[in-house]
Amino acid sequence: MGIFGFLKNEDEIDDEQLKNGEPYVELSTGLDDYENPSWSQVESAVHDVVDSEDSFATLSFVNYNLEVDTIQCIKDEEYYSFEALPAKDSEEFGKIYHKESLTLEEVVELFKTFYDTQKVIGYKAFIEDHFQE
Repeated sequence: MGIFGFLKNEDEIDDEQLKNGEPYVELSTGLDDYENPSWSQVESAVHDVVDSEDSFATLSFVNYNLEVDTIQCIKDEEYYSFEALPAKDSEEFGKIYHKESLTLEEVVELFKTFYDTQKVIGYKAFIEDHFQE
């Protein structure tokens, strides 16, 4: 299982938006959740990830009909781990694509690309694991 497979929890998503199929963006950290965050909020959240159990940054594009709708990162000592999670309604759902030993700059770039384009370029070349419900 990937590092953050347990974090993608539908109970935390606003039920009304999910039922209506209304697209929205959500940024989650170990401390707060932000709906429709600005890039500066996302970038700050990634910079604030520290080497501890409860520190992470997750960015989700909910109801956008994307192949990958959630990305996540944590820090392990001096490097970062990054995950791309396919959307629940995609054929890839249940898989977790992750990349290890990334620098802060590499993780920020992955988040920036996803924030701007809603794509994770090259994620199928990452290590593949499976999410278990």
